[in-house]
Amino acid sequence: MHSVCFHFQVNHPYILRMFRFFDINQKHDYFDVYQNNYWINRLAERSYLPASQMLLNIIERYGEQVAFSFSISGTTIELLKRYCPEVIDSFNKLIATGRVEITGNTFSHSLAALHNQSTFVEQVKLQEQLLFETFGIKPATFCNTEIIYSDEIGEWLYELGYKVVLTEGAKHILGWKSPCFLYCNPYHNEQKLLLRSYQLCDDITLRFSDSSWNEYPLTAEKYIDFLRGVSSEAQFINLFFDYETIGDYHTKETGIFDFFQALFSLLVASKNFNFIIPNEVCKIDTDTTTLHIPYPISCSGDEKDISEWLGNELQAEAFEQLYKLEPLYIKSHNEEAKNAWLRLQNANYYNFMGTKWFPQHAVRKHFEVYPSPYQAFINYMNVLNDVKIQLEK
Repeated sequence: MHSVCFHFQVNHPYILRMFRFFDINQKHDYFDVYQNNYWINRLAERSYLPASQMLLNIIERYGEQVAFSFSISGTTIELLKRYCPEVIDSFNKLIATGRVEITGNTFSHSLAALHNQSTFVEQVKLQEQLLFETFGIKPATFCNTEIIYSDEIGEWLYELGYKVVLTEGAKHILGWKSPCFLYCNPYHNEQKLLLRSYQLCDDITLRFSDSSWNEYPLTAEKYIDFLRGVSSEAQFINLFFDYETIGDYHTKETGIFDFFQALFSLLVASKNFNFIIPNEVCKIDTDTTTLHIPYPISCSGDEKDISEWLGNELQAEAFEQLYKLEPLYIKSHNEEAKNAWLRLQNANYYNFMGTKWFPQHAVRKHFEVYPSPYQAFINYMNVLNDVKIQLEK
């Protein structure tokens, strides 16, 4: 029997206002109230609210036979509290069922793990505090920004008490091995790694609405056959999706809601699969294999590396200048500027500056804010320079 882990990642960046150099110092409200209100409510209407209601109905129907997990960035929680708190209510209803796990992650969907330990740890602890304040939970599992992971990041998380971590089943790391087994950190064998079966995920995220795909249209029955194609010796099938996959990347009109409802029903009816949440992995008596990941991997593109965010000179310069402000952030008493610096760590800003193009799932396709990567860089640096001035005061 295969244990199937369904994990949904929820992230929305604060949209920056468009600033010119000569007016940035005159106004320090860097984030576009109208755009943030519009985008988060758009996502709530199309995806978050109907998807959460669908999952709640599934849990009410099948009880302990189903389970799901979520990671929700702190900045997304802030936006939801401010503009559509009914989404927070919907997550609380899901959590109350006892069949939904909220995992730890970074407060601002940050790339801090690619910079240094202290910055990353602060992001994790800020998120833990917010999750407790919002949902009354302390996370036991961790899902980093874009499931970025390495042996070193795993060590940092182990020191923070995380014994289960979600990451990518990258080919260049696994070689001939399958992502459908349980792995562990080479330095802390107690830390378990659940690896995303990205080809199975991409069949939905990237190809569900693609009429040129030879498997189009994708039905629940056809997808179950894909899952049955996994080796009978495999233990886990880990399916990690952006929550926006349901209703935004693929709208209601594509049949995505009907697909997931039918899929969950077929999984429950099948004797070959059972649902599992990540923190239950530690209770399973099964062998684990050590997996050495010397350099950071992610869920990005074919390379599964970090080049989507730090692959060009614009991104590298912005990243360097962002974290040069950390000493000022630590010393500053300007809470507004400090919050802005935390928010500016969101990985999506670096997507906007990207020159690698993944036409089917790039963030900038779904949040069309800037006419070019260069414009995204200029606007970001204008805001960052003003934040620096405010931190210095």
